[in-house]
Formats: sequence, C-alpha cells, structure tokens
Amino acid sequence: QQEVVKFAETLERVCVETVENGKMTKDLARAVHQTDNPARKTWLSTEEFFDALEENLKNARA
Repeated sequence: QQEVVKFAETLERVCVETVENGKMTKDLARAVHQTDNPARKTWLSTEEFFDALEENLKNARA
C-alpha cells in the first residue's frame, strides 16, 4: 500500500508541476489567461497533455 501512496503523491506533484511549467489544456488556459479564446500555443490537446504528463512522470520515477 505504501507504493500506491508514493505513486499517487508523485503523480499529483507531476500534474501540478506540468501545469506550473505552462503545459495545460484549453480549459485551464482560458482561466489562466482570462480569455475565452487563448492562443493555440498556450494550450495542449488532451492527448498532448497526457503525453506531457507521461513524460514528466517517467522522469520523476527514474
């Protein structure tokens, strides 16, 4: 069970850090940039966001 807790904590940290580093989905970009139509370069599709999370999670667990 300790491994599950450690994984969950790492995943949470990686999610927060990914967004803090500017990689986010359009809904978050709307809130962050306070506009209904944020520039495309400011947000990722869901698949792109999951790819970024996967890469960051792999790096965090290495």
